[in-house]
Amino acid sequence: MKINLNRPLLDFKGNEAIKVVNGKEVKQYLRDMVSEALYAAGSNPQQGLNMSKKLRAYKMLQQIINNRGVLDIETEDATLLKEICADFFVSGAYGQIYDLIEGGNKE
Repeated sequence: MKINLNRPLLDFKGNEAIKVVNGKEVKQYLRDMVSEALYAAGSNPQQGLNMSKKLRAYKMLQQIINNRGVLDIETEDATLLKEICADFFVSGAYGQIYDLIEGGNKE
């Protein structure tokens, strides 16, 4: 399945989330947030990711980078992505990622 992560994160009001970087307002995109979560996957020992899951997380990260925010993954990878994101994000951000994976908002 293809998942296009090139979508802005929405805040709790449904507006595009903005953060300030070097004094400038910048939109937050799901691709960047998911990339950060995949990069850090397994850093929390309670997460319990084994070597093969960490490697799959790294390969998904490389896909996002090389395919400009688009993931082409199998069901097993989608499950891992949801697991990693559930541990990494607050419910509002996780829900948006979950909806992309499960809800049909794909490319």
